Amino acid sequence: MRKSQPRTGFRPVRAGVAVAATAAAVVVAGTAAPAYAATGTMTPNVGPIGGGIDVTVTSVGAFATLNGEAKGRFVASTANCGTTFTTTTTGIATVAIQDDDTATVTIPALAAGTYKACIYASATTVSGTTALTVNTTDTVVLSGANTTPTLSQTAGPVAGGNVITATGLGPYLASATTPGAVFKLNSAGACGATYSATGVTTATITKAAADANAGIVANTVANITVPSGLTSSSLYKICIYAGTASNSALLGSASYTPLPAATVSPTAGNSGGTNTITLTTASAIIEGDTPGAIFTKGNCPATYTTGNVAYLNVATITKISNSKVALLVPTGVEVANGEATTAWKTCLYSNKTTGPLLAAPATYTVAPALDLSTAVAAPTGGPAQGGTSVLFTGLEGIPEAEGATLTATLGGKAMTNIRVIDDTSFRATTPASAAGTATLSVTTDAGTQNKAAIFTYSYGITTAPNAAVANTTPTLDIMGAGFNDLNVTNTSDYDDASSRVFLVTTDWFASANGGTNGAWATVDPVTACTGIVVISDVELICTLALNNLLDATTKDFTAATDEVADGTYSLVVVEDASDTSTVVDVDFSRISSGSTFTVADY
Repeated sequence: MRKSQPRTGFRPVRAGVAVAATAAAVVVAGTAAPAYAATGTMTPNVGPIGGGIDVTVTSVGAFATLNGEAKGRFVASTANCGTTFTTTTTGIATVAIQDDDTATVTIPALAAGTYKACIYASATTVSGTTALTVNTTDTVVLSGANTTPTLSQTAGPVAGGNVITATGLGPYLASATTPGAVFKLNSAGACGATYSATGVTTATITKAAADANAGIVANTVANITVPSGLTSSSLYKICIYAGTASNSALLGSASYTPLPAATVSPTAGNSGGTNTITLTTASAIIEGDTPGAIFTKGNCPATYTTGNVAYLNVATITKISNSKVALLVPTGVEVANGEATTAWKTCLYSNKTTGPLLAAPATYTVAPALDLSTAVAAPTGGPAQGGTSVLFTGLEGIPEAEGATLTATLGGKAMTNIRVIDDTSFRATTPASAAGTATLSVTTDAGTQNKAAIFTYSYGITTAPNAAVANTTPTLDIMGAGFNDLNVTNTSDYDDASSRVFLVTTDWFASANGGTNGAWATVDPVTACTGIVVISDVELICTLALNNLLDATTKDFTAATDEVADGTYSLVVVEDASDTSTVVDVDFSRISSGSTFTVADY
């Protein structure tokens, strides 16, 4: 779109100006322009080989009657501009007419060299026959020395090993099949015009393949592994070449500073900040009393900076030692829309004025704020052996974005089959746990939050089989929880401090709870299991003696063969069978008890 701008001051006589636009003859001494084209100047006169930068072409009055379309072409400085645009696709540039006298031309990706600009303009649409409008007398020099790719990190740990990307405006790596790279001290001068390993530190470099999904254009991105052996806090130039041969040309350079490493704790938190984290450096480098800190999603500035929207200054920073500070995370440290997490760089400076960057940036990751304060469970309880499907609702910050992290524990043990419903609820299956209340812990990329006593594990075991014929000795498979904590001895003294499996009547529970003689309360056990074998924390097997009874006096089986009478009983796991135990918690298992067992003929 053409933009009219008023011009003041000296204006050359325009006899013949319109002639430039109407193809009348204008001959300028000393130029190789066709006789019917106007000449123009161009600024700036240097640029990168990858293209992508704008130059301004000025030619007084050349665009006065042309407000439709313009296109450009760059040709070697030793060549002439074509008299018409033609259909050749080499060196085509986009052009925007600014006013009667000026146009902005975007340089395309070109090899290193010296070029002139040719502009073809039309009142309607530029075609292959559109005549040349402006031929520049100035040239632009494109070279690797003028190519500065953007680094994903401008500072990193002095130990090296981290991978940084160098991204150009255009395909500056087009001439490199296998590029080369070196790190050169800034104090040692500019990058050499061709590759040399002398006086530098070589680095591993590869070209990133084109990836439309990742937004990577071919020949625009290089992955560079920072080498070890660099000097801490010294500024280096990264010099990128077309290869590692002695005649491999320089393609671009950027600045990088190796610094002592830094870590933050915790490494993740809720979006929106207001929490305090600590930052620790690998060495005692925080010498001043008033260090500064910045959070940014881009590169850390080389010195402390204020008033830039890209940088979030830390308002409260407390020096703990020469290697550790506490930082109040700013409220603007937020997760980006649609992202599961957003990584922020934490930048530490010697002071809050113009202090230099002290350490390699540490990454702090934020995710949607997690809050369990109003969380509830449905159901609110279940058996100790686990396996209950529970719906947790009333939470905040449950991540729904693809790739987000969500894990949960109940009573300190991992829940399984976790399924996110929405940002306030999820469903999961309970693990086995000891009877009693359990705390829910949910971990997302924002960290871990807890809700105490949200679920209650109840007493209970399951037994297979749960019925048998009298005067038999069935093998029982008992499922419960906490069996690894049992003290199994399988001696013949059924009132010692070892763990037992008893068959009892309903009255035994009240007696055991209120009695003062442990498992042998006012109502004695009917019979017991022999040969208890703990398979796992949630399973044991034993043989139930339905062919004999326990003697209330000897606390052992009776000498006679007294079979258990038909009826309905309960099977219990007892932690401590001692008749001296007075603690209710061990009278009968806090882990499991109360599985119905039937003795009857089939």
